[in-house]
Amino acid sequence: MAFPIFFFLTWLVGSIFAVMRKKLSLVENTFVFLIILIVSINFSWIIADELKLITVTKQTLPHTAYLINRSVIIPVLILIQLNISMARDSFGWKTMMVLFSVLLLTGVNYLMTALNMVTYTNWNLGFDAIYFLLLNLAAFLAYRIMEKASEKAVNQT
Repeated sequence: MAFPIFFFLTWLVGSIFAVMRKKLSLVENTFVFLIILIVSINFSWIIADELKLITVTKQTLPHTAYLINRSVIIPVLILIQLNISMARDSFGWKTMMVLFSVLLLTGVNYLMTALNMVTYTNWNLGFDAIYFLLLNLAAFLAYRIMEKASEKAVNQT
């Protein structure tokens, strides 16, 4: 049952991202997506395979759903949050969007545990929330770096 749910979530977040009004350019969205994807893949590999803090199921379809979550749902949800956050200049708005994003991503990870896709051995949802908060901050940092690099390139010509 895990695969159909996560397949639907993938299409849902992909569709939302496709039709939403984006504040970031195509290049900025791509850069942030790739940075978040790299961090997400490496982090999940470290906590699951190297440190054995979580145990991922060996069944094919639930494991595929886990990979879809790690490689598509998490980066796209963070991109959606970043595009919505950048629509306003208010610090309170951005903070509220980051907290909502962390809550939503932690809820998706809770769904993974409820569907027995992963088992937390020395890990918990609080650590997931901290990880997602840091991942959101990494997305903001990647966006700012890309924004500064774009400004430098335009000013030099």
